[in-house]
Amino acid sequence: MNTLRRYAVPGGWTAALVVGLVIPFLVSDYDLLDLSRVLTLAMAVAGLNLLLGHSGQISVGHGAVFGLGGYAALVVVTKNGWPWVPAVLLAGVLCLVFGLLLGALALKMGGANLGLLTIAVAAVFPLVVIRLKSTTGGTFGLSLAHPGIEPPAWTGLTGAQFGFVVSLLALAATLLLLRNLVTGAGGRALAAVRTSPLLAAANGVNVNRVKLMAFAVSSAVAGVGGALYALVVAIAVPDSYQIALSITLLAASVVGGTRTWAGAIVGAAMVVYLPTAAENVVSGETSGNWAQLVYACCLILSLTVAPTGLVGGLTRLLGRIAPTTDSPSAPAPLPAEKEVR
Repeated sequence: MNTLRRYAVPGGWTAALVVGLVIPFLVSDYDLLDLSRVLTLAMAVAGLNLLLGHSGQISVGHGAVFGLGGYAALVVVTKNGWPWVPAVLLAGVLCLVFGLLLGALALKMGGANLGLLTIAVAAVFPLVVIRLKSTTGGTFGLSLAHPGIEPPAWTGLTGAQFGFVVSLLALAATLLLLRNLVTGAGGRALAAVRTSPLLAAANGVNVNRVKLMAFAVSSAVAGVGGALYALVVAIAVPDSYQIALSITLLAASVVGGTRTWAGAIVGAAMVVYLPTAAENVVSGETSGNWAQLVYACCLILSLTVAPTGLVGGLTRLLGRIAPTTDSPSAPAPLPAEKEVR
């Protein structure tokens, strides 16, 4: 890695965090709600990036895991009066356990059963939520009279401002955690499993443990994001967690870039703002169908023109334009560190 790139990347993330902390004082609460949705959805997409880009697994059920975290948080807040912090932590732990159980079942069955199981989970989740009416509110879901992330009085912030700051810091902590997870020895193990499970096993890597760890962490991250999302928007209904959400999150991961953390934010922004853009062009009930069509077109275009995603393709382009300053004898980066932005 050349010297410029080594300092530019952390500098860029630091600048982005500083700008993010200033944004609540520059935009309206309405806009902050959408931005908070982007940040929380980016956590789920980042979890998918860990699976797709770093462990070679696929999940078409992260929308259900996202919803499980959201419902878990709202249930304990609305029915048990829990504060939002332990509610979010509970959602993360619950989704971690769920990921361990689902991943272990898929590994026991072998083959590509993880993807098939997650499809089944995504399809069944809304039905289960509706059946558990006494706990989840059935088709009407659960709601709060105001955003569930309330600011302390000493902050002087509105609910929307504080929710945005919490979501921003949670996303920053998540990306830092995932970045550290895919570097060093853990990153080499993930890269080996992604490249060739057989070769990884021959070199002493416990393939099943690495895959299970990646899926469990990915689920926990998505659960925390789902909990924060539900608390920010103050509602959770079954229709919000249909299988279409899982497919949309998967498309967001691929379009943004499965090997880039910045790509998770780009993909999440697409999820939030693309339907609004479609409504501005085509009004009425068909706007949702047009949004899905644009998702599909973006996915096809990304796979054709930028297989590494929008951010990954941009990184490659900048890498070709900017001359490297490394000496010829400098060691090459680890496989797990390439394109991780």
